[in-house]
Amino acid sequence: MKKIYLLILLAVVGCSKNHNDDQEIMTADIIELFETDQNDRKSDLRWTRLSKRDELRRNRANQLIDSGMVVSAKEHQMIAYIFQHGNDSSDYAKAISLMKKAIELDSTIDKRLYAAATDRYLLSLDKPQIYGTQYTKTKFKPWVMKNYDTTKVSDKERLKYGVDTLAQQKEKLEKLNNE
Repeated sequence: MKKIYLLILLAVVGCSKNHNDDQEIMTADIIELFETDQNDRKSDLRWTRLSKRDELRRNRANQLIDSGMVVSAKEHQMIAYIFQHGNDSSDYAKAISLMKKAIELDSTIDKRLYAAATDRYLLSLDKPQIYGTQYTKTKFKPWVMKNYDTTKVSDKERLKYGVDTLAQQKEKLEKLNNE
């Protein structure tokens, strides 16, 4: 009888350790996805190669989400970055959803990505951005704010989501164009 209890105890401890090991591996996967996403943006990758690498990261991120391995606020935020660098409104919507969950889990988390993903989502639907996170520049033209409705969000809400006030955005735009 003691042998049976010992075997059950070893099995429970073994299963528990394997689950924790799996979570650590998945967390490491999430960190690697996030870091390669960020590092790729600092490199001189051609757009076609970057786009392919982004697609592979989104596929892996979806696998992690589907397997229930994205648990913490930070993990939700890191995976949200992967989708914020997506190609279309469905990717941006997923980034928004992930950031909502991250904020729900930890109200102190950096919320700026929520605003940026929201602006990208709106612009992808040919609607004006509302936070003012998306700047653009063409070869011979100055930096501009993409289609922007400054009346939808207050400066107080912009600050809540880590975004500059309208006055600060105007200063930033002037500085960008004077460099």
